[in-house]
Amino acid sequence: MIRPVCALKQFQIEKVLGRPTPKKVKDYAMPIGQSRMWSLSGIRYVDEKMNKDHTKFYPIDDIAGIEVWYGIDGESPQFALLYFKIDETFPKLKKVEEKHSDQPVKKVERPTALRKNGIDSEHWSMMKTGVNKEEIEKLFLVPAGNYAPGTEYLTRSWGIRRAGYGKVQETLEWRGEKGYIVVEFDEKGILLNSECFLPGRDPVTNVAERLKWDRSKFEKVKKYVEGRMAAK
Repeated sequence: MIRPVCALKQFQIEKVLGRPTPKKVKDYAMPIGQSRMWSLSGIRYVDEKMNKDHTKFYPIDDIAGIEVWYGIDGESPQFALLYFKIDETFPKLKKVEEKHSDQPVKKVERPTALRKNGIDSEHWSMMKTGVNKEEIEKLFLVPAGNYAPGTEYLTRSWGIRRAGYGKVQETLEWRGEKGYIVVEFDEKGILLNSECFLPGRDPVTNVAERLKWDRSKFEKVKKYVEGRMAAK
């Protein structure tokens, strides 16, 4: 849903989403699965008048908002974040309460990999723009699949990378003892986007409840944006 918006110029985005407004931070929350890590180009002109990069926030009806980072030309989006509007049904995340005990802590054994692989954040970072499915399989040393059944992964992604704006035709997953990687491909089998999740357990007790709330909001936002895009 964010990708089609990022393919537009600022004047086109504002035809779809309307005029930007100041973001009221306390009124919005990021989806729980949204990556908290991203990077933008730091290349700038010596003449500051030519550096037109800026950020705008667009409210979506009374359910969400999209924050867009525009590049140095002042028109082309470089990145965008989705926020949901907090309402009376918003489930605030609750931390896991530690229980103290005199009993020795049992060591939790991490599941053993079924096959040697390169499914981890280090290899994920090596993926280059333009690579295809076969090249990614060589990088991870295995085809897509689950090579560490029973491994838990953090809900929040460690990183997300965008390599293109084409239409997603196929999504594959690689799961290993050191990471969980989701990769999207276009109709030619070329990398479009990817996300990396690290192994671990979320330090909150009501993740499922929050995910359910996020999904209900997302469906409303998707319907709204697709309707506006179709009418553009």
